[in-house]
Amino acid sequence: MTLQIAPLRRACSVLPDEFYSTCQALGHDPELAARPEGHETYSLIPDLPTYRSFLAATQEQREKRSAQFFNPGIRLRSRLGQGLHDRGEASVFAVHSLTEEDRAALDVHLPLHMRTLSIAHKYVPPGETWDVSVRGDYWGLDDMEELYVTLNIGTLELGAGARVVVQGNVLVMTVQSMFVATPRAQYQIGILPTPHSVDYGSGPMRGADGAAGGPGANGRDGRALDTQETLIGPCAREAVRPELLCGTAGQPGSAGQHGRRGRNGGACKLADITLRALEGSVEVFAQAGSGGDGGDGGAGGDGGHGGAAVAGPALIGGKVPDGQAGAGGDGGAGGDGGAAGGGGIASNIYISVPGHAVPQVSYTALPSEPGRPGSAGPGGAAGKAGRAAPHTPHAPNGQAGADGRPGAVGRSRRAPWVFINEIGPEPV
Repeated sequence: MTLQIAPLRRACSVLPDEFYSTCQALGHDPELAARPEGHETYSLIPDLPTYRSFLAATQEQREKRSAQFFNPGIRLRSRLGQGLHDRGEASVFAVHSLTEEDRAALDVHLPLHMRTLSIAHKYVPPGETWDVSVRGDYWGLDDMEELYVTLNIGTLELGAGARVVVQGNVLVMTVQSMFVATPRAQYQIGILPTPHSVDYGSGPMRGADGAAGGPGANGRDGRALDTQETLIGPCAREAVRPELLCGTAGQPGSAGQHGRRGRNGGACKLADITLRALEGSVEVFAQAGSGGDGGDGGAGGDGGHGGAAVAGPALIGGKVPDGQAGAGGDGGAGGDGGAAGGGGIASNIYISVPGHAVPQVSYTALPSEPGRPGSAGPGGAAGKAGRAAPHTPHAPNGQAGADGRPGAVGRSRRAPWVFINEIGPEPV
């Protein structure tokens, strides 16, 4: 089949048969694919073998990938929920036999939700970014569901400083001819993390700060007895209760709340990129998301001040003992800082190009970075003792509240492994 396409910059007038056969596999109309916006659909893929049929990788390529698919970073999480997804991807992008247990667990995630696009020619203007990502809200899904993007591109032309990125989707991108203008951006294809955390927490990436503790109430001051002068001397107008002369103790401040944990960074998902022809050079960048910062611990509340004492009056029949000052209240403990969120996880990235074009392809793959631990909340200040009456001992001040502890340090996670023509960073 041949389809005449109006030339647009570097567009090919006749595209290879693979472009049209992929259109057919994706259910796309080649006439619509020839339009500037291409033919886009949002598909439900019933099973993994059907998804495998959209790959440009041959059986031989998939067999070669099997030797290194489960590299150290992926083996480390084999017992986690992500390990199940890894094994499912290995059965598609490499050669791996799933157990009956894994098949049953993966069935829960079927059908797969995939954005598909066939476009005969895509031009990304200078300095612009073509973001091919899809989010779950199209299907009414939450952010935890794995989503897929499949691109069938005839010619892809990047203007000076232009790039293509995907954020946290499994990507299959097949390009018949790619042209990269100079000067180039720092990278031309970005395999970036989801713009949200994929852990099972909730809320923003940064953990919430702990609330400050409330101050303790000040103690009540002592009061003088109600007295009157008589012909024989002073006497009380009320019952003589020495405790009325005493100040009461200040109340302790309450503890600051702990800061909340930062969330884990977004995941950098698997990508399978096939470039049948390449003019210029391409840098692929891949890194999972940074973890969120832990929230700061709340400050402890200050201790309340003790009440002042009052001197006892001299009455007929003797002197009333002086009152005692109230002790200061203790400061509340500071809250602990929240733990830093760990960096996001990453999956393998496969790049296939003609052998002569391998020197034109480079990549930068970086480990994900953890967040910053939350700061410890300071302890509350000690309450001061009340003023003592003359010739009576001073009451003790309160004790300052203990400072909280800093949040736990987060974890970095390994960089994605990038394979160019099935050759990885540590060939077997």
